[in-house]
Parts: sequence; structure tokens; C-alpha cells
Amino acid sequence: MKILHLCDSLNPAGLGGYESYLHYLSEQLSEKGHESMVVTQAPSRDSPKFIDHEYYRIYNLQGNLLEARKWEFFSLPEAVRDKVVENLFHPDDLTLNVDALEQQLSELISTIEPNLIHAHSPYVVFNRVLERIQEKKEFSHLPMLATIHGRPKPLVLPGGVQTTDYDAFVDACPFDLILAVSNNVAEVLKSYLEKRGKPVPVQTLYLGVDLSVFNPQHDVSKQWDIAFLGRLESMKAVDLFPEMLALLRSDFPKLRFLMTGEGSLKDRIFDRFVQEGVADMVEYLGVVKTERVPDLINQSRVFIYPSREEPFGLSILEAMACEVPVVTTNVFGPSEIITNNVDGLTVPPENVRELVNAVGLLLTNEKLRTQIGRNARKTVETKFDIKLHYDGLIKSYQQLVSKK
Repeated sequence: MKILHLCDSLNPAGLGGYESYLHYLSEQLSEKGHESMVVTQAPSRDSPKFIDHEYYRIYNLQGNLLEARKWEFFSLPEAVRDKVVENLFHPDDLTLNVDALEQQLSELISTIEPNLIHAHSPYVVFNRVLERIQEKKEFSHLPMLATIHGRPKPLVLPGGVQTTDYDAFVDACPFDLILAVSNNVAEVLKSYLEKRGKPVPVQTLYLGVDLSVFNPQHDVSKQWDIAFLGRLESMKAVDLFPEMLALLRSDFPKLRFLMTGEGSLKDRIFDRFVQEGVADMVEYLGVVKTERVPDLINQSRVFIYPSREEPFGLSILEAMACEVPVVTTNVFGPSEIITNNVDGLTVPPENVRELVNAVGLLLTNEKLRTQIGRNARKTVETKFDIKLHYDGLIKSYQQLVSKK
């Protein structure tokens, strides 16, 4: 089976659970004889037409370069952005982009002849492109499936229209089935669809991790006491880290904190590390290759993920699979993964004191760290093995193809 995966956007740095998911899913599909192609919008004006990876190829469609201009905008200092926004973007950008992408995607579909189209969080662009394609009946034999990886967020469209990404998704929803990464995402999504009278079926299909890749390395030495691997954005609550380290310093003066990733809060966080006098405790590795992640997790005693908003939590599963105990928040996706005090510790969002207490408890109690780590691995083996996710996904693929 040929599966064409569609993504409105992929981070050019290649970081985040979203990109990791497609990487490992394509490997699973390949091992079973299926072929994956990932299609996205070119992230720069000079992006190559395609990039080959071991188990999949990424196609970059230019559209009207709206995506490339977006990344140019985000690369600018915040103080400069307001001055250039009117020159970079235009009110009719979205319409022109969809027009261009419709033609480019149609040509690509005709060339590669996929059996199914699987879109991932197509909130704004490719849902509209697919709706156009569906209306023309040229590819009416192709099932269209969407997976929603996030919770609703505010969105400003070209032209200044303020909405949410869920509203934009429901505006154009040409899909035969929608998969949600958690029950929370499914429930919220159903409410949006029902309000708009869109009778598209929604099912929960938890993501999974490759247990042969993310596994405990018992003979490895611990280089860091705490680790965070993720995007440096407000929703991940990374702005709490300077205060967290300052509070931990009195009891753990030699504490070592590993941090990776990129994001809009990076400079602000590092300024705060200096202000709080904890910069010497932090080792920042920037953006790391996907292949390095299991080793970095295993070299850490505790993994933290204190998100304010988390639709699921793939990074949480990766740490759990490595038997590294996780401290996360008791909301949304993480609350569907972790049972507090059994296979991880959960704290209320925004509560730095509770976060510090949970981390401190694990750092001072090796027996508890070991027990929670072992329980965490068992949880992932039972509920979140990527093979379980793959089996559920292939079942959905086959049902959709048979109906067409």
C-alpha cells in the first residue's frame, strides 16, 4: 500500500514529537511492505523538491511560498516582526496558496498514485486543498484520513481574521475518518464538528513508541539529574525552569539539567537562568538528531514535561519506555498516560513548588525512581507500543480502502 502523508508544516529543524512520529511510523510501515511519502510545504525559498530518508521521501511543494515566508518571519527578532509583516504577507495569501498547491498536489498524486491520503493536523492549508481536489472528482477513489495531533489554539489567518485552528479545520473537512491522539482531543473535536453539522466519524488512536529504539540502557552512566527535550514554547511551560532550578539549588547544589530544542522563548529563558544564578547548572544541546534522543534520555535520572497544554505527550512515552521516571502535569493527554505515583508523578500546571517537590523526591529516592521507571516501561509495553498503533492504523486504512 502506498500512503501519502500530508502535513501543512514540518519544522525545518526537524524537532518535536510530530516529526519523530512520522519518522518511526514510516519505518514500521516499511517493514510491513508499505511505502510512505510525506508531502509538506517548502519551508524555504530554496528548499529541494524532495529529501530522501531511509524509510520515506519528503516532497516540498512551493505553493505561493507562504510557508517559506512564515519561517522567515519567525526567524526575525520579535521587535522587528511588526515592521515587516505587511511586506511579507498579503490578505489573499491563503487563497493564492491553496490555488497553487491544488495544482501541484494533483500532479504529484497522478505521478505517485497512492492508495490513501493521510493528513496530519491539516488545520488551514491542505484540508482546503483536499476539499478542492475532492470537489473535482478526479481522485474520488482515494480515501482521505486525518489525524489531529493538537488541542485547539488561537489562529490569525492572512488578512487578519482571528479564529482557532479547529474552526479552520472544520471549515474544510473532506475526510472519511478523523483520528484523535487522545480521548481529550476526540471529545473537543467532536463538539466542534457537531456545532457545524459535520457528521465525520472521530476515533481515538493513541500514538506509540518503538520499544526496540526506546529501551532502558542499564549500564549507561547518568550525565544529568533532570532532562527536558522539547520545544521551547509557553505551552511546554519552559518559562518555569529558571525558578525551578533556583529552588532546587539549595538541596542539590551540583544538579545538572539537560535541555534541548528550539523555540520562541529560548533567549528569554537563558536570560532568566543568568538572573536566577543557575546558568552553570544548565547544559543546552540545541536541536539534536532523532537518533540521539534515546541515549540522552537514558543518561538522565528524571525527565520533566510540565506542559500547560498537551494533547498527548509522545516525549513522555519515550522517557517511560527507557525506564526514566517522568514528572508531568495532570491535565489533558498526560492524564491519560500516567497514573500518579505508579508509573510517573503528576503535578498541577503552573505550580513550580509541586514540580520541585516531585523532582526532589525522585532525586533523593533511588528505590522509587527504579520502581516508577519499571512500571512506566510496563505501561508503554501494554498500551503504547508503536506496533499497537500501527495495527490500529492499518486496520483503519484497510477499511477505508475497501469502502472506496
